Amino acid sequence: MDTEQSITIMKALADKSRLAIINSLLEQSQYVEEIAKRHALATSTVSFHLRKLEKAGLVISHKEQYYVVFQANRSIFDTTLREIVSVPTAEKELQDLRMDEYRRKVLEVFFRHGTLVKLPSQHKKRLIVLEQFARMFEPSRRYTEQEVTELIKPLFDDYCTIRRLLVDEELIHREEATYWREIINGDKATQQIFSKGPRIMKKESKRAEIKRTYKQNIPDMGIYQIKNKVNGKIYIDSSKNLEGTRNSRLFQLKMGKIVFNRELQKELNEFGADGFEFSVIDVLYDLEPGDNIDRLLASLELHWLEKLQPFGERGYNSLKGFQRNMGQLTIESEAKLD
Repeated sequence: MDTEQSITIMKALADKSRLAIINSLLEQSQYVEEIAKRHALATSTVSFHLRKLEKAGLVISHKEQYYVVFQANRSIFDTTLREIVSVPTAEKELQDLRMDEYRRKVLEVFFRHGTLVKLPSQHKKRLIVLEQFARMFEPSRRYTEQEVTELIKPLFDDYCTIRRLLVDEELIHREEATYWREIINGDKATQQIFSKGPRIMKKESKRAEIKRTYKQNIPDMGIYQIKNKVNGKIYIDSSKNLEGTRNSRLFQLKMGKIVFNRELQKELNEFGADGFEFSVIDVLYDLEPGDNIDRLLASLELHWLEKLQPFGERGYNSLKGFQRNMGQLTIESEAKLD
């Protein structure tokens, strides 16, 4: 049963008169006039309702001499409510693909070179990260506490926190000093993103709820680069909305018009849009309400400028601008210490 048919059935049944007509037809076949008398309805009204029911496949009709006789389509009444509301395979596959893509992005942000950079504070992202650790456990095998430490520590130094969270989220189980993961069907951690959320929220303080809402509503912020694929030169910049900036920069490249960097514009004229690529190289995570985002972004940008040195033959950024901003940051840091 496809989605459209399910919706049509639900709409057809969302009427008191049509429900009464269906119940009558389940008892016996009837023609329009008979139904009208039984339910004290006009024949035109009955005809209208029957058309709706027939369109939904709930009733069928056949002709007997001069009359059109209607009867309930009993085969469809053997369909369970679960079957009616179930998501078609194609739509479910699309939902799964979206979830897989979201999971991939989360892991890409928080794992670098096979190790966890930082544990996410947002619950659904944290579950995805914890799921990676849970998958390291062989189902039904019993682990000592030392063995659990040896599994976790190469990926994240704070193995105690990871171990505790895995147990709290029921991704692994503990009995005294023994740990194990049960054999499960499907992605339990992903299911918990939706099923455990409300229960956990009840335990959170009002302040924690405000923080979570804040983090969920702000766009990804961080550092991106535009790279010349021909000569390897790069341009580094920060953004308060990485996705929006990505769309904007790619559009500008495609149109052949760069207004934020003269050197990049010259080489865009030479190599064309296909010679460049956009990528995110770092993201600000675990932001709190009241954080000075401008200062955090500026500091992160200076870090990457210092690390990648995209100046002169290596890139399109201004060395003088970098030195000036780095000096200003040093002055502000010393002033804070005083």
